[in-house]
Amino acid sequence: MQNEPHYILPGEDGFKNELLDVCLAAGYYRMQHLMFTTVQTQIDADASPLPVFWLRTVVGNIKESRSVKKIKEKCSFFNVIVKPASISTETDKLYALYREHIDFNAAADCTEYLQQRDIENPFHSNMIEVRDGSNLIAVGYFDQGKNAIAGILNFYHPDYKKYSLGKFLMLQKILYATNNNFLLYYTGYISTAISKFDYKLFPDAGAMEVYLPAAKLWVSYNLLGKAMLEKYFTRYHL
Repeated sequence: MQNEPHYILPGEDGFKNELLDVCLAAGYYRMQHLMFTTVQTQIDADASPLPVFWLRTVVGNIKESRSVKKIKEKCSFFNVIVKPASISTETDKLYALYREHIDFNAAADCTEYLQQRDIENPFHSNMIEVRDGSNLIAVGYFDQGKNAIAGILNFYHPDYKKYSLGKFLMLQKILYATNNNFLLYYTGYISTAISKFDYKLFPDAGAMEVYLPAAKLWVSYNLLGKAMLEKYFTRYHL
């Protein structure tokens, strides 16, 4: 298989309803206003490419762990609102604070991460706001199709790091999926070479499926694990 990324441009109706589901199921994911797929990522400009595999969670198979319950309890006094996606001065300020405290490259602002300026968003997008009183402390963006949602971006105030707000936002997306009868939650990719993306296995690796691009199949992550995925990558991609 080729290692170069592949892109799909939006049509008149964008990437909504069943079309988003189809793209996600084929191993494609959102990048601004495009859908793309790849089998490699590059963390730094001078670094070697790393193998990646796309993940999704079967929402109905999630078993709530002790760590999930602990995060829910810690964050139970925060106010959570789900609404249509937008970008405001408030969200951009929070993103800027978050960006100052992370150890990886990120877009200059929230708008640059999510969309191309002055072009209508081709996705059906929502956002989750988490507030401590009136203070905005965390934001998560996600897209929805007919039977699936896809997490796009999470960020939070660095002063609230002890609350695991990134994982709490994932739990809120799962709650939204459960309450609105979405079957699948796509979380992005994992790498067999580094642990940086392993948080995407939260909250239940047993409910996760991984995409095998050569076979065009989704299989249980726990049936393979990173060692088997590394062998798969070597066999089909290098």
